[in-house]
Parts: sequence; structure tokens; C-alpha cells
Amino acid sequence: MGQIPANIARTPNALFSQISTRNINATNLSLLRINEQLSTGLRVNRTSDDAVASALITTLDRRLETTERRLGAMNNGRLMLDTVDSALGELSDVVLEARTLALANIGVTSDPDTRAEQALIVQSLIDRAQTTLNGDIGGLHYFAGETVGLDPIETFFGGFRYAGQGDGLRTDLGAGVNFPVTIGAGEALGAVSARVESVVDLNANVTRTTPIDALRGPAVGNLPLGSLDVTVDVGGTPTTFSVDLSQADTVGDAAEILESAIRTNAPGALNGAFPNGIGVAAGGDRLAIDVAAAGPTIITFSDGPTGSTATALGLSDHAYTNGAPADPAASGDLDPRVTDATLFGDMNPTPPLSFADIVFENGGRTGSVTLDATMSLGEFREAVERLDLGVRIDINDAGDGINAVNEVAGLRMSIGDSGGVGAATRLGIKTFAESTLIEDLNDGRGVAIADGAVDPVTGLPDPTRDIDFEITLADGVSTFTVDLRPQDMVDIGTVVARINAEAATAGFGAAFQASVEPSAGGIRLEDLTASPGAVSVSSLNGFAADDLGLLDGVATAGPGSALVGEDRATVRVDNFLTALVELRDALSSNDERGIEFAGQRLEEAVDQVALARARVGGRSQQLDAIEARTEDVRLLDQSIRSQVRDLDFVEASTRFSLLQTQLQAGLTATAQQSQLSLINFLG
Repeated sequence: MGQIPANIARTPNALFSQISTRNINATNLSLLRINEQLSTGLRVNRTSDDAVASALITTLDRRLETTERRLGAMNNGRLMLDTVDSALGELSDVVLEARTLALANIGVTSDPDTRAEQALIVQSLIDRAQTTLNGDIGGLHYFAGETVGLDPIETFFGGFRYAGQGDGLRTDLGAGVNFPVTIGAGEALGAVSARVESVVDLNANVTRTTPIDALRGPAVGNLPLGSLDVTVDVGGTPTTFSVDLSQADTVGDAAEILESAIRTNAPGALNGAFPNGIGVAAGGDRLAIDVAAAGPTIITFSDGPTGSTATALGLSDHAYTNGAPADPAASGDLDPRVTDATLFGDMNPTPPLSFADIVFENGGRTGSVTLDATMSLGEFREAVERLDLGVRIDINDAGDGINAVNEVAGLRMSIGDSGGVGAATRLGIKTFAESTLIEDLNDGRGVAIADGAVDPVTGLPDPTRDIDFEITLADGVSTFTVDLRPQDMVDIGTVVARINAEAATAGFGAAFQASVEPSAGGIRLEDLTASPGAVSVSSLNGFAADDLGLLDGVATAGPGSALVGEDRATVRVDNFLTALVELRDALSSNDERGIEFAGQRLEEAVDQVALARARVGGRSQQLDAIEARTEDVRLLDQSIRSQVRDLDFVEASTRFSLLQTQLQAGLTATAQQSQLSLINFLG
């Protein structure tokens, strides 16, 4: 309670009333606040209660809100990872069952009818695997990578195409935590595409539309462009000036800025007139400077005080004079990357491109695209995509060539030329060519030749057992054998050379010729006589004839008879869906060797799925540890907030009782004082 000041000898009633009312109101306000605290259980209900504590509580509330959100994300992530783990277990069962089935159908204990029935079981395993891979939780497909709204595996003309993208969906699990809670199907399947990688450098020309950042020659390590110094010496009188090329986006921009500066600072140094005459032009693989004849005139370029712009544009270290606009001595090969805008007519591979049809085949379906000098690489890519074969064209990482990609598991892609003109060959994407390595045939198995065979009785080397196959010419009588040696197993060209050498040794050098089919197909065996029959091949030892595709070739009879072998360099997607399809087909066709190969691939798939499951399990364990730490942080924050914000009910109740007593005393004193009159103060 407030008191009347001692220095006031006589207290007016009005002053006494004001002081008493103020004190009573203050007590009532304190009672109101503590009543609110007791009602809410909070010591701080608004900023005015405790500004410092209120700021701390706000910070803790935000932290706890973030923590709650992350804990929710962790809970969802654990559910997703647990489901993925279960699905991988299902896929593991499928692969193990298929591998066991493959092993059971190798050998004499299995007959064609049994294998045909087993093929139906494999088809059911394929369906089961696809269903598992397309599984989802609440519409989120956990094998689709980042594109969780789509079925990741779509059926495509008998094969399976992966539609997902990315390595997985990420969510807010806290700072420093960066692993996805879904996976791409490739983690479980293996590869989701396969490619023909061209080794041909397309050697694109520099054009005015070539982007500066596409230059791979001197520009590498010298970008972005800045300023360069130009010295124009006309008749022994040099003029030097600086040119800023930092705003140039394309080679044409740089050429135009450079030409304008030269014509401004040294009129007459360049031929023609700006902008109609091109004094600085893109020519071949470099910039060309068309120097005027008068003077004589010499133009040189050097890097400015900072940067390497002249070096980046291939202009440094060379004196440009009339008659030497693009001297090879210049440092100028800009070696641009090919882009979607690059025209085939602006490519200069060795040998030069030919323009004709390129034939694409995938899973028995074919389509062709006509290559044209005016066609851009982007237009070519779109044309291939419109064939709807599950084939796409990519620019390689080096930026100097292209790759042809098979996107469909279970189908085999081949690329050939139409009419033998060589467009696919010149681009380096023909699947079967002289340069095709033997080790790349038959999905990387190569060719199994008979070599080093011994007589089972004597144990001595038996050269007759090393002979791989026999070729019968079109007359049906003339034959010769082919013994392929290890030194012949380099590429298709060395195999063809060995076959021709064996034919010549047998005396048929003028009647027979082996070559690579110039259009689509494999090795071509041609009878050069007018015999009415057809060329044929029979295997003697080993599997070389089969592995070279000669036993499955297509023969034509009559004069010029030829057997064109099967393309054994076809490109397949190496994953367990492909292995299941190949196992099914091998069982259906009673192909024991095919069953064996499919079983080997399924053996690899077992390890692939197990590795994917281990990675998912590791993420789950990591998530558990993160969640435990996050829960500890939440409890600590809640404890601190409680200490700052929550009310001490014992202390508050005691204070409430004291305030009630204080209020009662104040009211009593005020009532008594208000009853006194002037008589009470007269003595």
C-alpha cells in the first residue's frame, strides 16, 4: 500500500481519495495479471509482461515449429525408406527365383516342352517385378527418383522404359542431411539405358552464331572475354587501341565489335565496308582477318592488361597481313563444341559426312532419318525421337560427337546405313562396322573361338580341333575352313581379313569375298561367281560362327549370292528386366546357351539388388540417428521455454493471497478514513 507523505501535516480529502484509489487500482491490476497467469498457466502472456523473456520464447517457438516439421518429414521418410526396403526384398526374391529357374533348365534334364512352360513362369516374374517397381505410397512412386508422380517403368513394345529422373526425392531433414528418401529404379535395376558412343570428332566449323562458351580451343581456361589490344601497322606507322569484348555472347558479336573498332581507329585497314563487307569473319575453325592490300598493312592482337581475350579467340601470336587471313600458323583453332544449332553442313569429320538415310531398329521395329547438310543436330535429334523407337541422340561429354542411346530394357538397338552410303558410319554410330571391337560383341562377351585344343586320347595339340567353321560357296560343292586365331580377335576388320586370307589359301580368292555389310547387318560373305545356289556356313568347333552372327544370317541365291550375318553388336540395356526378358525368350526357343547367359546376368542382378538394399538400410539407420538427435534438441528447447514462459503455481498462489490481503486492508483503511470529519482533527 502507498502511504501519505509524512511532510503533509494536514491531508485534504481529495488527495487522500486519489492516493487510495490509485493504490487500490494497482493492487487490482496485479490481481488481474496474476489471475490471468493462473488461468493460462503462463508467466509471460504478452511482450509487456517480460520483453526479454518474450523475445526468447518467440525464438524457441520458431525453432520448435521447425523441429516439429522436420520430425514429421523424418517420420514420412522412414515410412518411405521402409517401404522401399520391403520392395527391394520383393525384387530380390524375383531375381533369386529366376536365377534358380535358369540353373534348373541347363543340361539334359530339361526338355523343350518343360522350358516352354518355364517361360510362362518367367513372364509372371516379369509382371511381378514391374508391379513392384511401380509401387507407390499415397501416389508417390518410390522408384521414380525425383519424378514421384509418374509410374517409373512403362511397357514399351515388348520392352520396359524408365520414365523417372534424378536420384531421389529429398525433404527437409535438417542442416547437413542430404540423402533422398526415394530412389531411382536404376539403383535396383542396374543401367536404365545403353549407348553407342561415337569416336568420330565431328569437327564443327566456327560460325557467327557459335556461342563464345562453346569454344573448346584456346578459349578453355581463358573465359569470360574481356579486353584485347589491337595494333594496326600501316606502312610502318603503328596504331594501338583496346577493344572491350565482354558483352559478346557469340562469335558473330565478337567479330562485329572487333571489326567496328578496327575500322574506327584505322580506316582502310580492312577490305570491304562495314557492315556489308566482312573484314573479321568466322571461317572454318577460326576467325579470319581480311586485311587490305594497301600500306602494306599488318594487324596483330595481344591480351590486354588483364585476362586472355586475344588468346581465347585464337588471335594472339600471329601477324595478319593481306593474303594470310587465316594462316595455319595462327593459334586460332577454336574447336567449337557441337550444339543443337550446329548444321551437319558445318561439320568436317574425317572422312567427310555423306548425306543419306540412317536406319534405326529397336526390338524389330525400324525407322529412318534422312541426313541433310541443312539439318541441325537438334532437328536430327527430334527426328529420331519422332520415330518412337525408344532411341535418343545425345551430344557426348567432350562436345565433339554424338551418342545413340537405347532407352528400352529388353529390346536390342541397331543402327545402319541405307543403301551403303555411310551416313551412320561417318557419324560413328553404326553399330556393326570394321572398327567395332570384338570384345564389344554379344553384350561384351566377345567371340568364343576354338584355340589350343588337344586330342582327348593322346593329349597332344590337335590343329583340326581349332578350326572354327566351314564356308560353302554358292555351287554347293566348293568349301573352305576358317581357323580364327587370338591375334585375329581385335576388331571386325581383322576377322574379315582372316576369312579372306583363308579363302585365298584354299584357292577361292577370286571367287569369294568377305566384308562388312555396308548398310545394316553384320559380316557379308559373297560368292563372286555366277553359281545359282547360296553361300552357307556350318560350325565345326567352338562358337565363333554363332558369335559372329553367321549362323543366323540371311542368304540370297543366284549370281552374286551373299550371306549377310546378324548384327552381333546390338545395344541392350544391361539390367535385370532385360535379363528376365532374355531368359523368357531363351526358354521359349530352347536356347540352352541363351539360358546360361541370362542366368549369369541374373547372378549379377542379385548383387545389384542387395547393394541397393544395403544403401537404403544405411539411410534408414542414419535417419534414426538424426531423429534421435532432433528429439533431444526438441526436449531441450521445450524445457528452456517452459522455464522462461511457464508459471510457478506455488509462488503465484502465495503472491495472489498476499495481494488479496493487501487489497482488503486497503479497502478497510480507505473506508475508515473516509468516515472522519473536521471535528476528528480539532483538539
